[in-house]
Amino acid sequence: MVLQLEPLARKVAELLEPHIERLGFELVTVEFRRGTRHNSLLRLLVDKPGGGITLSDLERLSPALGDLLDVYDPVEGRYTLEVSSPGINRPLAKLKDFETYRGQRVRIRTHRPRDGRKNFEGVLVEVRPDGVELEDELSRERRAFAFNEIQGANYEHKFD
Repeated sequence: MVLQLEPLARKVAELLEPHIERLGFELVTVEFRRGTRHNSLLRLLVDKPGGGITLSDLERLSPALGDLLDVYDPVEGRYTLEVSSPGINRPLAKLKDFETYRGQRVRIRTHRPRDGRKNFEGVLVEVRPDGVELEDELSRERRAFAFNEIQGANYEHKFD
């Protein structure tokens, strides 16, 4: 993944990604939200290559991934496991995700403010190994972002 995951999420992704791919699916990203002793959340966003994961796919995957997590035991304490579709505004975390959505509208959230803002939206016009470039649809202004500046990125579906 070109975007940095929280350390526990990265560990879970490294452990589970080969198993998920062997089952014919794609791990989009992993999110871990630490809560109190009993309400942490581990969310796995999974898709089918080419898109179109179904509810029955998720129902089949969830217990299998839960069993693998029980064996590997990477998360201390109790947590809720959520296995979900990436949804219409799919997160972009891997270089291939950014390449796939070149020419499309995306939203980028930065770790630190730039020009007083942390959220930027525009057309993804360039993808490089070290970062991306967005073009504002109205002003045609271009902004470059290094991957280490980006906290999160999503495809932004345009409803016409």
